[in-house]
Amino acid sequence: MARSTTTRADDGVVKTEQRSHDRLIEPSLSAVDQLDADAILIGLCSDVRPLGGLLGMLDWRLCGRVSTMVERGAITGVDGEKVLFPTLGRIKVPRLFLYGWGPHAQAASRGSERVAAMIEMVKKAGGQRVVFAFPEPARGLVHLVDEVERGLGSTLVAMFAPDPLPPA
Repeated sequence: MARSTTTRADDGVVKTEQRSHDRLIEPSLSAVDQLDADAILIGLCSDVRPLGGLLGMLDWRLCGRVSTMVERGAITGVDGEKVLFPTLGRIKVPRLFLYGWGPHAQAASRGSERVAAMIEMVKKAGGQRVVFAFPEPARGLVHLVDEVERGLGSTLVAMFAPDPLPPA
């Protein structure tokens, strides 16, 4: 999906930029089954329950292990929380990295900072083929797609769109 954005520079020049969002894929169990990656990097808000979007689907495939840990308080989604979650062969991708975004209402205001922290986390862990997903609901975070693409570069295999996919 291609989008154009119009911006006005300090000197008053208006510039239109085409942004390619063709790496955004709609969340589905079929898409999860087709992933060829070594890590899924996904955000989690502290106050959004039940788990939705891609994380909800992954939780389903993991027999509710993520939501059980959330219910027990072992995973909270507080700002800056980092969790490495092995998938134990229940999906092809062996590692799930969860990153806490804190309360959903504050997600957009510090989105760039959180995206950078997520990317740093997966790079430190040696992620070579990474799938990225924002915390749900994520429709207000799609503007950060270009930052994810720049930050992960060639290690980015796929990026999941918000659930449901925003209109073009």
